[in-house]
Amino acid sequence: MQSASADLPRTLLNLIGFQSVWLSCVIGAGNGDWRPGALAAAVFALLVLAFGRNRQRDLRTVAIALPIGFVMDSVLVKSEWLRYAGAFPWADWAPLWIMALWLAFALTLNHSLRAVYRSRLYTFLFGLLGGPLAYGIAAARFGAMTVEHRLIPSLLLIGAVWGIGFSTIRWLDRGISNHEEATP
Repeated sequence: MQSASADLPRTLLNLIGFQSVWLSCVIGAGNGDWRPGALAAAVFALLVLAFGRNRQRDLRTVAIALPIGFVMDSVLVKSEWLRYAGAFPWADWAPLWIMALWLAFALTLNHSLRAVYRSRLYTFLFGLLGGPLAYGIAAARFGAMTVEHRLIPSLLLIGAVWGIGFSTIRWLDRGISNHEEATP
């Protein structure tokens, strides 16, 4: 097992890669274009999966996070709390650039966000606070989404959805991981 200091460069690269995807997604979407985010996420995913230490674990986390993320963001759209710019290929569901973000986000959970992801409490708090922060910045600064109701109730709802959704991703991921380890 490598020391924490030996993992630091990989952790920082993972974090920088995700932030690059996030910016590509929200700036592109704010300009009505989903392609920069999708391309950045594809490159990030290929790099993480090619050079990561546990491709199977990362793929499992992605397989869990993508559908849950799609449902979470689609519920916010369908219930008319959010509207996304660059809503390709549809306006009534989570758009492709949001799914690109979910792909990249899932690939941070076993890497740069692993300290958060190991703890049930930190996972919930990260979702509760980080979701509204990210959505608020995307909406306010980049025009990637529009909050359809008053800002504070909207951010509280997003926080609740993210806190529960992110905790659900962790619960399923850990449950499957524990089952795989227990199966001979």
